[in-house]
Amino acid sequence: MSTYTNDIVFIQALDSYSYDLEQCVQKLQYILGGNDHAGANYLMGKIYHEHAHDYEKAREYYHRALCIDHEYVETYYFYPYLLIDICDYNEAEHVLEVGFSLPQTDKARLYHAKAMIHEKLEEFKEAKANLKAAKKCAMNNNFRYFIDGQLQRVYEKTKVGKKSKKKKSKRKNKTTNVKFNSMLD
Repeated sequence: MSTYTNDIVFIQALDSYSYDLEQCVQKLQYILGGNDHAGANYLMGKIYHEHAHDYEKAREYYHRALCIDHEYVETYYFYPYLLIDICDYNEAEHVLEVGFSLPQTDKARLYHAKAMIHEKLEEFKEAKANLKAAKKCAMNNNFRYFIDGQLQRVYEKTKVGKKSKKKKSKRKNKTTNVKFNSMLD
């Protein structure tokens, strides 16, 4: 099967992804049955990740896409989120490092993924710094507004964390003064 035919079928699969997932999967299986195709592997990984929630298969497809073409940029935008979902933060950081090294990647999207790693690890200062870097690199207003909402959420999490620490210390003080009478007294 020629690469040209695979590319045409892949474009059809991309088109049907948003409204007919079954047809999309059939087209992807057709492509993957013959030759290696980075785009088809990426999209199949995305389907297993976001729709089937089969994270092991999704990881295999994303990884295969990067092995076939390490410069296929769409994989760098979605693979880190899978790794974050399965708590493999070191591998997610590594994938993002490679993504940052490629000149054609959208750095704003990569900074957002990096911020999500730090947020999951409750490293809110680093998360805010990465979100601000994403906002600085963003090339459209919709993404900048989205990042503003993300920054607000992280800011609110830092406030909640400070309040809960204060409440815990107050609770500890209250419980030390309470004496319990046992039934043996």
